[in-house]
Amino acid sequence: MNRFILVLHCPPWSHQSVATACQFAQAAIDRGNSITAVFLYQDAVLNGSNNLDIPSDELNGQSQLVNLNSQHNIPLLMCVTAAEKRGVNADALHPSFTLSGLAEFAELTTESDKMVQFK
Repeated sequence: MNRFILVLHCPPWSHQSVATACQFAQAAIDRGNSITAVFLYQDAVLNGSNNLDIPSDELNGQSQLVNLNSQHNIPLLMCVTAAEKRGVNADALHPSFTLSGLAEFAELTTESDKMVQFK
C-alpha cells in the first residue's frame, strides 16, 4: 500500500488536470492506497475560493475536490503565499480547504511514499 501526496497547479475551470487528479486519487484508493493530502499551488489555489461561479456546462474542479474531501477525508491544503497573491484569503476560503505553508507540504512529503504533480 502506497501513500500519495498530490500537487495541483491548475485553476478550477480551464484544465482537465484537476479532474484527472481526482480520478487518480479515487483509483489509488480503490486499489488500497491512501492519499495523504492534495496540495494546491500556483493557480490551483483558485479552486479553494468561496466566490467561484462556474457555469454548469464548464469543468468545475472545485466540486470534484470537495467531493473527494467529503468522501475520503483527504485534506485539501492551499499554499498560503500563492493564495494571497491571487486574492484568496481566510475570509474568501471554501470551508473544505485549509491554508498551509510549504513547510507543512515538505513535512507531508516525508510521510508519503510518492508525490504526483498535475499541471
